[in-house]
Amino acid sequence: MKYRIKLDKIVLLFFFILSIFIFAALFFQYNYSKNVLIQNFVNKHYLDTIKIRESFKSLLDKAQYYFKTAEDENLKFLNTLPLFYSKGNFDVNGIAKILNENSVFGKYEVFKIDRNYKIVDGSYKPDIGYDLGKFKAYKQILNDVFTGKKDIDISSPHLDVSSMNLKRYYLIVSPDKKYLLQLAFVVDMFKDAKKLYEKILKSTSDLKKLNIYYVDNYLITPINFKNRYQQKLPLNIMWQRTNDIFQKILKYSNVKIDLPKKDIKKQNIMLAKLVEDIFRTKHGVIKNLDLDRHQLVFFTIIKGVFEKSNSRLLIETVYDTTKLEANIESLRKRFLLIFLAVVLGVFIIYKFVIDKVSYEIKEIVSHMKQNKKVENVSSFIDEIYELKNRYNDYHEKINQEIAKNRQLLEENKRFIVDTVHQIKTPMSVITLNLDYVKNILAQKKVLNDNEVNESIEEVDAAIQMLLNSYNDLSYIASNETVEYKPEMLNLSQIVEERINFFSLIAKANNKEIHADIDKDVYFNINRIEFERLVDNNISNAIKYSKKKDIYVSLKKEEDRIILKIESYGERIKNPIEVFEKNYREHSHKRGLGIGLNIVKNICEKYQISYKTYYKDGKNIFEYIFSI
Repeated sequence: MKYRIKLDKIVLLFFFILSIFIFAALFFQYNYSKNVLIQNFVNKHYLDTIKIRESFKSLLDKAQYYFKTAEDENLKFLNTLPLFYSKGNFDVNGIAKILNENSVFGKYEVFKIDRNYKIVDGSYKPDIGYDLGKFKAYKQILNDVFTGKKDIDISSPHLDVSSMNLKRYYLIVSPDKKYLLQLAFVVDMFKDAKKLYEKILKSTSDLKKLNIYYVDNYLITPINFKNRYQQKLPLNIMWQRTNDIFQKILKYSNVKIDLPKKDIKKQNIMLAKLVEDIFRTKHGVIKNLDLDRHQLVFFTIIKGVFEKSNSRLLIETVYDTTKLEANIESLRKRFLLIFLAVVLGVFIIYKFVIDKVSYEIKEIVSHMKQNKKVENVSSFIDEIYELKNRYNDYHEKINQEIAKNRQLLEENKRFIVDTVHQIKTPMSVITLNLDYVKNILAQKKVLNDNEVNESIEEVDAAIQMLLNSYNDLSYIASNETVEYKPEMLNLSQIVEERINFFSLIAKANNKEIHADIDKDVYFNINRIEFERLVDNNISNAIKYSKKKDIYVSLKKEEDRIILKIESYGERIKNPIEVFEKNYREHSHKRGLGIGLNIVKNICEKYQISYKTYYKDGKNIFEYIFSI
């Protein structure tokens, strides 16, 4: 049987699926709109960051121009420094004064560095005593000049933390090889950079933080626009700060770089130079959107117009995402309201369908089940209105036919009952007269004649068969009017009586009934009904058995009674349907097809388990009475 579902549930399922689909569509649209909103926000401030980068690029180009223009003159001045040195005496202040008298683009500072890599004297006082040996890379550079591996060394432009000036250092060894003489060319771009910095902070929307870092080969140094003059930081601290900034860039970029941990600890790796490689991979810009921290961060790098220069600026722009988050929240609420409105609309349509369409169909179905005419349904839907009218028409016609059929059925039933009662009297007369004839013939000793005896037995068997059919019809005719009350019966005695009753019929059909009956087996059942159960099984066994022997057994076990009727024959094709009304296993054999159906009804009334199965060439009907 196919699974069926009620209309209400189908409608509910449809609208539930529709709601999920609408939610999915709106959720997709919300996510799409949210992503567009975020992308527009990111793109806007990406352009702001590019403008900021270009603004600072002009300053970097200007500083690089100064360093480039003064390069030749600075080398000339460097080569003159040993001339001012005499047996350890080196007037740093006097030399710086002389050099600065004719300086156009910047100013000069002069230093003296001993063999311990410390600045022992300098025209810029904050650097005196500064230990350059704390940084292995710088120490290696100083050693190369001390040992003569290099005649001179020229550094890349470097940001001095204590003054925020750009400096380029030139190194040469003293004539006696005891000191290094250092010339620093200083370019002051701080005022212009600070002015531009403050202008950008005021004019750029959502910009809450702007960090500018100066990058050389080894260090990344933040430019402090709030406090220009600071204490000179040790190189190991500057290195650690460089590493922190590098790790932050590395994290935001999601670029994987395998760094040797030993070199990081020894401060011998050019992390600042690796920064340029990261930005090259990310096409010059690194971004990180973190709504939890309410910020959008961009990192971008400026190399300047002189490609060979190692001077670079790293710009970090941090934008406040509060407005973006407010717009996202507004978008979320708007889509939520739209979804609720759509759900409400769907619910109203659902209620309309349930209250009008589904209700009207259910009303028609309900009237069908109750066999009533539909009066209270007046649908505006043409199909439902047509269905109601057609049903009412068919209802009237069918009820007329049912009334006719009931009348015919009642007449047939009365006919069967009258016929059964009319048969009873002639049956009694035939039985009595047959007994009378048998007595007369016995007195005259005619029954000893085999032919006469066989004829009498056949007549007697025919009467017994007719009597069995009469009993079935009588039971059916009276089943609805007579109450068959159960009583405690000796089943053993009744089964033996019914076997004796059918023995003559069996003999007439060349069959023999073998009985195996336990003594005194009792069960609470109506006698007439139990007889119908036994009679119909024995009667069928006689009728359909292919061999002579028929076996009837009644056995009592611990908590049950088992009745079996066994006969040889073809396997029953439909062991379940054989108990249904009007079913006949062998259509060529005549019969009413009601015997086993009577048995089934009796079994169900007394909760008797019944079944038929095939074993050893025999069809076995088994009945189990639970005690």
